Formats: sequence, structure tokens, C-alpha cells
Amino acid sequence: MAGAGKRVEYVVVELRGVLARYQAADDLSQTDKTVAAGLAEELGIGLADLVGCRFTCWETPAEHGVIQSDFQLA
Repeated sequence: MAGAGKRVEYVVVELRGVLARYQAADDLSQTDKTVAAGLAEELGIGLADLVGCRFTCWETPAEHGVIQSDFQLA
């Protein structure tokens, strides 16, 4: 499965402390969280603009989960 991957669209649904919680745009049960400041920096936006923000990233399966890269505003 090396090299396999796909682009996934997410929407940021909540900021809680230093974390941003986001969910897949096409599967509301698929949620994750990350450091809000890092996500804002990856997307080139301010923290105040994160909630409601739609973004995409490339997801590549890895041995212990998924690697996300190439973050872009949707």
C-alpha cells in the first residue's frame, strides 16, 4: 500500500484550548484534532478564522495511522 493516498476535505468545528477539532466533510463520524496554531499556520490563516474553515489535505496510510500533508484551503 506504499504510495497510496487520497485528498480528504475537512471542516474545523471547534477550538478547545490549544486544540482544533475537525471532521471530514463527507463523513461526520470521522473526526480528529490537532494543535490549532499549527493548523492555522499550515493554512496561512489566523486562529480567529479557523472555526468553520474548510481545508483539504493529502492522507497517506502509514504503519501506525495516517500521515497528513499538503494542507490547502478548500
